[in-house]
Order: sequence, then structure tokens, then C-alpha cells
Amino acid sequence: MAQPNDPISLKVLNRIVTVLRAITAGANYFYTPYQVSKRFVHWGEADGFPVYMVFRDSGGRIETSGTDLYDEDMTITIKGIIQDEEDTVTKMERAIRDVRKAINDDAKSGAAGSLGVLAVETRIEEAPETDNGYLSLEGYGYFDQKIRVKTCGDYDEL
Repeated sequence: MAQPNDPISLKVLNRIVTVLRAITAGANYFYTPYQVSKRFVHWGEADGFPVYMVFRDSGGRIETSGTDLYDEDMTITIKGIIQDEEDTVTKMERAIRDVRKAINDDAKSGAAGSLGVLAVETRIEEAPETDNGYLSLEGYGYFDQKIRVKTCGDYDEL
């Protein structure tokens, strides 16, 4: 028996994971991610860095967009963990820049399956929350970057 198509929200989350996994250190990016997942990864279980975790935040809203069409506005959080015993601030700022660039580039793309096709709008609205304090003696830093994504569809698509 056939299953229904995945909701657009899951397609967006999966796309963000794919985009982050495709980051490769070189001319356009500072770091190749060690791990990207849709689950929480504790700093102690990570074997390498940076680690990025992708989650949908609670909240958001759904509004009527037309006959049997609805706009869903959601916030997605990308949590990052980095480690650098000498300079966590620089490494964290570079990792945040890598994440933003990758998401922004995909949001501008018209390629099949890209955020530019899946979403009506993708934007980075606010600066990330960062923490260099708690485990900074061991060289760990953390950030939460929020991404706003608006999708459109019928309820069986959202």
C-alpha cells in the first residue's frame, strides 16, 4: 500500500540537513561539518566538530492564502557545537557564517528540491544565541541560529 507524500515541513527540514551536509571546507566555507542530524547530540558523544542539529521550533502560524491554500510560517533552529581550545569565538563565528551562507544560497536557488522551490520565503531573522561560557575551559562553544521559513499548500501538503 502506498504512503502519502511527506509534509512540506519535513521536506524543508530534510533539505536543510542535506544543505548543511554538503558544506565542504575550501574557497566558500571554513569548515566541513563532522555531523549533521535531526536529533540532539550531546557534546560528549561527538567525535568531531562542528556538529549541527536541525529542529523545528514550536509555534509558528498557519493563515489562509486562498481557496484551499494555506501559508505556514515556521521557525527552524540549527544548533551548533564547535570545539577549539585556543579560540572558540573565531571558530563559532565562522561556523555560523558557513550555516547562513549555505541556507541563503539554497534559498536563492531554483533547483528542484531546493529551499527556493520548497518555500515561499526563507530568511535569517535574528542573530544566533551563543554560549562560550560553561565549557569554554574545555574549548566548546554553542550556538542556536533561527531560520524562518514560509511554505504554502493544502493541509494534506503542509
